[in-house]
Amino acid sequence: MTTTTMTSGTASTSAVPAAPHLREDLLTPRFYTTEIAKAARTDLELQRPAFEAMLAEMEADYNREHFDRKAPLDRLRSLSTEEKEAYESYLVRSCVSEFSGFLLFKELSRRLFQAQRPEMGRLFQLMARDEARHAGFLNRALVAEGIEIDLPTLSTKRPITWFPLSWVLYSVFLSEKIGYWRYILIDRHLKAHPDNNFAPLFDFFEPWCQDENRHGDIFNMLIRCWPALRSGFRGKLLSRFFLWSVFLTHSLTVCERGDFYRILGMDPARFDAEVMRQTNRTARRVFPWVFDLENSHYIDLRDRLVACFQQLQAAREGGADRCANGG
Repeated sequence: MTTTTMTSGTASTSAVPAAPHLREDLLTPRFYTTEIAKAARTDLELQRPAFEAMLAEMEADYNREHFDRKAPLDRLRSLSTEEKEAYESYLVRSCVSEFSGFLLFKELSRRLFQAQRPEMGRLFQLMARDEARHAGFLNRALVAEGIEIDLPTLSTKRPITWFPLSWVLYSVFLSEKIGYWRYILIDRHLKAHPDNNFAPLFDFFEPWCQDENRHGDIFNMLIRCWPALRSGFRGKLLSRFFLWSVFLTHSLTVCERGDFYRILGMDPARFDAEVMRQTNRTARRVFPWVFDLENSHYIDLRDRLVACFQQLQAAREGGADRCANGG
C-alpha cells in the first residue's frame, strides 16, 4: 500500500530509531489510525452482494502459492554505489509503507471483532495478511542487501497520524489502485525488457499487483456503503482533494527515486504520467469527480511543483556538501 503524507493529528513519540534511507521528510511513509468506532457502524447491507463476493475471493487466497518464502531474492547483477543506494532506498520506503498498511488493517480487524462486526473484522484480517506478505518480501530483499530493519520497533517509535474515516476510505482506495498500476507497469516493462530485470523480487510484481487491485475494490465497496461520501459538494471536494494529494505525492516520490526507475530502463516522467492517467481512469468508476488530465492546468501546475521540489533538493544537497567541506 502506498500512503499519502497529509497529517490531521499526530501523537508525540520518542526519537525515531535510525533506518537507512528513511530520513524524515514529507514523503516518508507514515503509520495511521482512524475512527474505528465509526467504521464499525458501516452498513454492509447496502453492498451485501459485493461484500460477499470480495470476502470469498479474499478467503480463496489466490496468491498463497505465489509468494514463495524460500525463493532467493539476491540481486542478479552488481550495481554502482549510486544505483545500489537508489535500489535500497526504494526497498526501505516500500517495506515501511507496506508494513504501515498491515498495521492499519490489523488494528481495524482487531477492533471490529471487538465491536461484534466479525465479517468486517475478517475482511480486514485478510487484507492485513496480504500486506504482511508484501512487507516480508521487501524485508527479505533488504536482508539480501545486508540491511536489517526492526519493523515492529520502528512502528512504536514513529508518530501515529490520525485520519477521519472518510479520509482513510478515499486515500487507501487511491493508494491501492495507484499501487496496482505501479506494479503492473513495472512488470510489463520488465517482461518486455528482461535484461533490465536485475532482482528476483520484480518477478513477484504480477501477483502482487492483483492483491493491490483487490484491496482497492474492497475500499470502493466500503465507500459505497457511505453514500454521502460520493454525493454533492462534499463528494466532489473529497475527490479533488485526494486525487490532487495522492497524484502530487506520487510525482514527488518518482522524482526523488528517479535513479531507481532509470536502473530499470524506465523514463520516470513517462512512468509517473502513465500511472496518473490509469489511476484517474480507474477512479472515475468510484469518485463523483476526476481530473480531465488532457484539458486542465493540473499537469502544468504539477510540473512547476516538481521543479520547485528539485530545486529544494539541490539546495539541500549543496548545503550539506558545504558543511561537509567546512564551508
